[in-house]
Amino acid sequence: MNASNDHFSGRRDTQDMPEKIPVTPETVAAIALQLLGTPLTESDAAAAAGMLNALAADMHAFRKMKPGDEEPATTYAAVEGQP
Repeated sequence: MNASNDHFSGRRDTQDMPEKIPVTPETVAAIALQLLGTPLTESDAAAAAGMLNALAADMHAFRKMKPGDEEPATTYAAVEGQP
C-alpha cells in the first residue's frame, strides 16, 4: 500500500497518533444535554465517562497494532437468535 492510500485504509503511523485525552463527566453531561436534550445525573455522567475512557484505551491499543495487509481470522461466528 502506498502512502497516498493510507488515509483510505484507516491506518496511521503510530508516531503520528496524539496522546489520549480523558473524557470527563462534565464533557459527557454537556454532550448529552446539547445533542440529546437529556440532562444526566453526576453518577450517570461519571459512569458514561468511565466506559468511554475504557473504549478509547482499547481503541488506542488496537491502533498501535500492525496487523499487516491481511484481514485477521474470524474468531467467532454470529448465530441467529442469539443476543
